[in-house]
Amino acid sequence: MNIGPGAEKQPLSRRVARAAGESESSLPPRRDHILVVDDEEVLRDSLRCFLEDQGYEVSLAVDGGAALERLDADALPDLILLDLGMPGMDGWQFRLRQKDHPKLGRIPVVALSADDSPQAAAISAHAYLRKPVDPQDLLSTIDRVLLETRRRELARLTETERLASLGRLAAGVGHEINNPLAFVLLNLDESIKALGTVVKAMEAFERLPSSLEVAQLSATLADVGSMLQDSRVGADRIKKTTAHLRALSRQVEPRRELIDVNVLLEQSSSVAWNQIRHRAALTKLLGENLPPVLGDDTSLAQLFLNLLMNAAQAIPEGDAEGNKIEIVTKLAAEAPVPEIVIEIRDTGVGIAPGLVSHVFEPFFTTKPVGQGTGLGLSLSRQTVLDHGGRITLESEVGVGTVFRVFLPAAATIKTTDIPSVSFTRVGVAVEGSVQRGRILVIDDEPLIGRIIHRALNDQHDVSFFEHAADAMRLLERGEAFDLVMCDLVMPDLSGPEFHDILSARWPHLLARTIFMTGGAFTPATVAFVDRVSPSLLSKPFDLDLLKDLVSARVQS
Repeated sequence: MNIGPGAEKQPLSRRVARAAGESESSLPPRRDHILVVDDEEVLRDSLRCFLEDQGYEVSLAVDGGAALERLDADALPDLILLDLGMPGMDGWQFRLRQKDHPKLGRIPVVALSADDSPQAAAISAHAYLRKPVDPQDLLSTIDRVLLETRRRELARLTETERLASLGRLAAGVGHEINNPLAFVLLNLDESIKALGTVVKAMEAFERLPSSLEVAQLSATLADVGSMLQDSRVGADRIKKTTAHLRALSRQVEPRRELIDVNVLLEQSSSVAWNQIRHRAALTKLLGENLPPVLGDDTSLAQLFLNLLMNAAQAIPEGDAEGNKIEIVTKLAAEAPVPEIVIEIRDTGVGIAPGLVSHVFEPFFTTKPVGQGTGLGLSLSRQTVLDHGGRITLESEVGVGTVFRVFLPAAATIKTTDIPSVSFTRVGVAVEGSVQRGRILVIDDEPLIGRIIHRALNDQHDVSFFEHAADAMRLLERGEAFDLVMCDLVMPDLSGPEFHDILSARWPHLLARTIFMTGGAFTPATVAFVDRVSPSLLSKPFDLDLLKDLVSARVQS
């Protein structure tokens, strides 16, 4: 193997960064460690001198067995250069042992061999080079393998961070749902008991009740009304929480659409509220008539959520009235291209000057072990860059921190053209007399059917079925319906399957079919919605909206 002076002398981490398009200032201050496994002493020493001259940390092993011992005893290397033909444990045997090890198996391997047989080339390694190896080929191969490995590791840690974030949010979301749910259920229990008392009292009357008895009944009914009103407030809180979560998580594949950043900030702050409210007062100064931005609403919502959660975690609990988190949106002043500025300020502990330049580096974190991987701000920065923007940071210890996100504005687009980030409500208000229609409702939840029947039965004829197969028997008998309402996700026959049957047998009903959804999308239903774009009614729905929708469809 010829090792000469022709290779560029710079640390591997710099070359990897250049290949990845990263700035050198964001690189961790460490050298990459390579383990060279080869039985030829001269070659081992030549490789060590050459690689150390290029900025690597190098360790040596004479065969596979010695390499395994070194791996068990020392810090794990970033890459292994492995000769195949060695006495003792050869490269093939070493690779089998290494791959089976849960910790060592992730270390990438570049195989080196003078053997040009198909067996040698087929070695299970991340790269294979024939001896003698050109120095530039060796360096470029190492760079490529390390870069690919780091990308895979970043993807794995990104998923870990995402799941960890979901776990941290779960407690807050559970609190935000369970609290209102508790008083909804308690109020409903008390209302049912009170109404039972009223019914029994009225059944006991064999004469006109006295004014005192009427007053007592009126007071009881007033209490029931108050409890039901409180229940409605709690149900609305649950509805808003689940709607915000659905808007944050419904995307899987990133896409570009027109987005109102104020809407996403409202949703993100609502989800983060349980983390914020015990630490600080939240104020929002959202600019009016801001132009939209073009981007992926899910990744931007996650960006805002990360920044808000960081702001909350930078403020110790115990003085919520004395601390503040502030969200500001505005147009950037004197920007060459129209930009939206999103500022998130906190009065937290601040960041030490020596650490400010590192906060966007992957894996950098000031949190205790087990409370973060250090990817949140790195991923936030990447999201901003993906949207053609930039992010800045100002911080002072003991005073607080301000993050500024600059996103290019879609300045030529009217704000009214921005698509909603949640399901569009279908239907319009109808005035005057209502035409009576026949409505077919299919939902595996009987309570949903009962609510719809109770709401519509005075104006329309409603037929409800828990199973789509039972409903189709009416269609097979030739019965006609003005409107079909079908749940999107059902255990026996799904909404997409029902749609396909309608398309094949009763195509005239497709335009009169509305699918109801609680947002629990499966991959099949996501594909169906993207492909068909059916009319959707989100659960829980407003009964007045339902009545207007049905009346409009019946009269159309």
